[in-house]
Amino acid sequence: MKNQKSEADIWRDFVQTEVKSKSKLGKILESSQYGGYNKPELTIYFPDENSRKAAQGQTEAIKKKLREQYRLLCDRINFNSGSTTSTIVKNTPVSRANSTSVLRAPKNHNPLQALYWVEPNLPETDASQRMSILRETVAAEQGCNQIYTKLYQRTLQLANGKENTVSVSFNWRMRIGGTRGFRELLLPVLHPIFGIPYIPASTLKGAARAWARENDTPARVQELLGMLNGRNAKAAKIEFLDAFPTKHCLSIDVATPQWKWKDNKVMMYGPEPHPLLSLEQPQFLIGLRPTSRQNSDCQDDLKTVKSWLENALNSGIGSRVSSGYGKALGTIPITNTRKSYDFELWTQGMYGSNPQIPEFRPSAVRGILRYWFRAVALGLYDVPNCQKLEEEIFGNLGKQGKISLSTKVNSSDKKDPCFYAGKIYLEATEIKYLNLAEKLLFLAVQLGGVGRGSRRPLHLLDRRMRGCHWEIVGKDLPLDYDGEQWRKFFTELKQVFQAIKTPIGSYAVSPGRPGAKQQDVLDKNAQIWLLKSPSQIHPEKVNWQTDGSSSKVRGAGLELLYSDTRFKGQGQGQGNPNVGGKLGTPSFVWIKSIFTDSLPYQVITIFGSDYPDRKEFAKELKNQGAILVFPEIPPNKSGISSPIKKK
Repeated sequence: MKNQKSEADIWRDFVQTEVKSKSKLGKILESSQYGGYNKPELTIYFPDENSRKAAQGQTEAIKKKLREQYRLLCDRINFNSGSTTSTIVKNTPVSRANSTSVLRAPKNHNPLQALYWVEPNLPETDASQRMSILRETVAAEQGCNQIYTKLYQRTLQLANGKENTVSVSFNWRMRIGGTRGFRELLLPVLHPIFGIPYIPASTLKGAARAWARENDTPARVQELLGMLNGRNAKAAKIEFLDAFPTKHCLSIDVATPQWKWKDNKVMMYGPEPHPLLSLEQPQFLIGLRPTSRQNSDCQDDLKTVKSWLENALNSGIGSRVSSGYGKALGTIPITNTRKSYDFELWTQGMYGSNPQIPEFRPSAVRGILRYWFRAVALGLYDVPNCQKLEEEIFGNLGKQGKISLSTKVNSSDKKDPCFYAGKIYLEATEIKYLNLAEKLLFLAVQLGGVGRGSRRPLHLLDRRMRGCHWEIVGKDLPLDYDGEQWRKFFTELKQVFQAIKTPIGSYAVSPGRPGAKQQDVLDKNAQIWLLKSPSQIHPEKVNWQTDGSSSKVRGAGLELLYSDTRFKGQGQGQGNPNVGGKLGTPSFVWIKSIFTDSLPYQVITIFGSDYPDRKEFAKELKNQGAILVFPEIPPNKSGISSPIKKK
């Protein structure tokens, strides 16, 4: 089969899963390298004899898991110590597309060598081979722990002790290097001598200087960090050392934009994954030292620069900081332009490049805020102004926006559904942008979810987990029978947009059709209904094995959608893609469950409600007693009555 995984891919998935779950096997195998599979014989390499012996003691456990979970039969496993000789495949210019020749990379190659060994021969359109090269690079870095240990000792020696160093851990991922490397792939910066990921001293100094300029005096910054400015040039008192990870952390990552502008006129749905390399939960030791022996007695100066650096790291370092990368989340002070929100999330799973390993991704939260930004903005502005405002607020490639987002997630081993809890941090350059980001976050939580299944409440469908449920603690809107608080919220939402830019025109385009889905817009043709769901159970209290597919888990709104082929999504020849969507076309209906102290209810958002099939769905909601809260429609217009008053 064309998309069938190779034995090398299976082995890497197996190891990554074990490492992620922090199992005994994961600790033993995390430094292993795939050496080849000649049915039914598997060869594995380890960096030293001790790790080889530890793995050999788990032979039967490895065989059993590979057979039962991955269907890879291994009658024999060869456990070798030392680095593997990598087999790298290239397409020759004169060969047919499926013809290959084999090169041998040098033994004991480092990640940089693994990456660039085949760069000149990289096919323009062969995505599978690009991924193979990224995997080769990650595998090479897994054998570099000995290098990292030596560089750790070297940093301590050069910094003259641990008191002149900063130990920092990143809670998610980080990227240093930006957009450079072969073809369009995003690569980290790799050390030109050691060939491993690192943070250049110049990057660290630049981050510390940027923070100090905003929070200390210019004279003090120039005195300690120096200045290169013609005749006023001044040498620095404190020197930064290159920072290296304390253990292997290079990982395949992915960026998957869900929407893109077509001809700068229409925003179209079309997920497009872009693989890249990033550092996963890296730990660094950063060394500082005086620039001259005459300045050796300068502990106060060192403490000051360390403070600048630590604050800079809390604000973020590297690229994609606004999406949660490069955040060293220690104690983050809450200011008038930075706020935090406690959240809980139950989900069918969030995933990066590996669809087998769940991973909470702050970039997914930022992505859903961007989606809801366009949903509101395109109802207030024409396309050019919406594009300009979106770039100003969220940034663009190589350009920092006005807001950034990061998370601090408590570890959890809960699965089916996956559960995450922690804090979401929003930060902005000005209070007006923070107000906008906050309202977008609340809107996203009230109307839907995040990540996979964001348009549905959490439930089981065909014995598979579907949808998600998330909450910002204490921010759920109540089910008020006249819709007053909901209308107040939408008024405030519009006001935060107006505080940034006066509305100009509007998008005025329908949500499109199946197979050509366009951006959903909260305009006059969108409707938001509130439907009581009194018997619904909170995901935390559901027995998923017995009740996961029941109506008390789905809720009244989703039960209505699923129970009628006029509305439910199309699958196996049944359903209506113009309402519930289909594979490759997101639903035109969002449903979100809200659990208040008084009464559970569901929020149903219909985009393009002027379409006949979706208009019928709205009528069914009305018949079930749903309350219309957006837009506010006068009585007896378009066949829809005003909100139901409490009797």
